[in-house]
Amino acid sequence: MSRIEGNVTDLTPRAQKGVAAGGLYTCWMCQTGVSARAAFCHECGTVQAVRPLSHFERLGFDSRFDIDCAVLDARHAAQVRIFQSRRFASRGPRQAQLAGDHLQVLNEAFAVLRDPVRRAEYLLVLLQDGGASIPEIRLDDVDALKGELHQAADTAAIDRVANEASRGVETCIRDLSAAFRQHAFTDVWGILARLSQLENVARDARTRRGEV
Repeated sequence: MSRIEGNVTDLTPRAQKGVAAGGLYTCWMCQTGVSARAAFCHECGTVQAVRPLSHFERLGFDSRFDIDCAVLDARHAAQVRIFQSRRFASRGPRQAQLAGDHLQVLNEAFAVLRDPVRRAEYLLVLLQDGGASIPEIRLDDVDALKGELHQAADTAAIDRVANEASRGVETCIRDLSAAFRQHAFTDVWGILARLSQLENVARDARTRRGEV
């Protein structure tokens, strides 16, 4: 048996310990020091346990609201290919399990960063802004859109509401970007409330259109 296949029962406790001096982790197989960002040991090539990285770090981004979604898609797809289960079928159950763990956290990180509302909320948590002073905002125009959708009698009327809601969503995303750049976190919470409501209107419009 090669050392990469290893003895799962004997090595599992070492994998759970895993932190060496100097801030490095230790490879559960060969005990070589590896960084938190390393998914594989540079010495023996063994898959490492998932480390406590932020969603941004896991997919190679700085912790900021503005990210290139095309780059995000490409990085996620590339890492998913790396950790496909079929590639680890011959490496034993421990490595197959760890590869599956990496896939799970990658997909979670991707889902959060791909959605602007979830990305903004997550970034606020990272920045330790709990939203203690969330502004009270009026959403009269959004309420009016909801009323228009309720009264819409044909697809043309529904599409008008959907298009206006979609334009509002795009505006909110631009406003979020500006507010984060200015560290105006109180504004961010208000924009998020508006964005969430507009997304609900757009979703409801799509549902209504499918029913007409």
